[in-house]
Formats: sequence, structure tokens, C-alpha cells
Amino acid sequence: MPSKLKGLAVMVVATKAVSGTTSFIKKEANRRRPDDSDNLSFPSGHTSSAYASSTLASRNVNSLDMSDQSRRVLRYSFKGMAAGTAWARVEANRHYPSDVLFAAAMSHFLSAFIHDAFMGLDNPVALSFAREKNGLSLQLGWHF
Repeated sequence: MPSKLKGLAVMVVATKAVSGTTSFIKKEANRRRPDDSDNLSFPSGHTSSAYASSTLASRNVNSLDMSDQSRRVLRYSFKGMAAGTAWARVEANRHYPSDVLFAAAMSHFLSAFIHDAFMGLDNPVALSFAREKNGLSLQLGWHF
């Protein structure tokens, strides 16, 4: 049960981080949509959400008891659904290709980083403090 709760917490934190980052960038970029409906084109929120979910689901498949071939099929399915979402946003004239490409890359990176940092992998994140002459320094490292 604790590992399930930890997984749920990581999922919530990762999806909130992606959605918050997407919202912040949308407001700051102020890019007009291709259909001229508003100024919230960059990056695509639907694509961000789809790729964050796809990345987290792909990472979680590793913990399931199944064949490697089944895992591979699931991962390709998750990525295919996310790519379909991105394509649909461009085809619907709601986003430019750069909107969905950036959203896919950013949300994959953030959700993978958060997942790998907190799901007990082999020390992927190192955090250390050091006393400096004028105070403290904080160092954060990610092994990949």
C-alpha cells in the first residue's frame, strides 16, 4: 500500500508540475492561435497532459509482471495515443506544430524527471548541502 500511495503522489505532483508549467508559459508567451480564437496557443495543454500521462504510464509498466513484448506494445500504444492527441490539435487548427512539439518534449522531461527522482530508482537524484564562506550552498544532481 505505501508504494501505491507513493506512486499516486508522484503522479499528482508530476501532472501538476506539467500543467502549472504549461499554464505559466501560455500566459507569458501570449501566442495567437492559428484560428485567431485567443492568445493561448504556445504550448499545447492537451499535448502536455497527454505526454505526461504517456510518460508516467510507460515508466510504471516496468513494475508489472508481464513479458517484454507486452511492455513494448503498451509503451508504443501510450506514445501513439499521445502523438495522436498532438496531431489532432494541429489538424483542428488550434496549434502550430511548434506548440505541440515543445509541449511533448517539456512534459516528457518534467514527468520523467519527477518519476525517476522519487520512485526509488538507483539514486538518480543526489541532493547535498555544503557550508560556504558566506552561507550554505545546495547542489542537485541527476544521474542518467
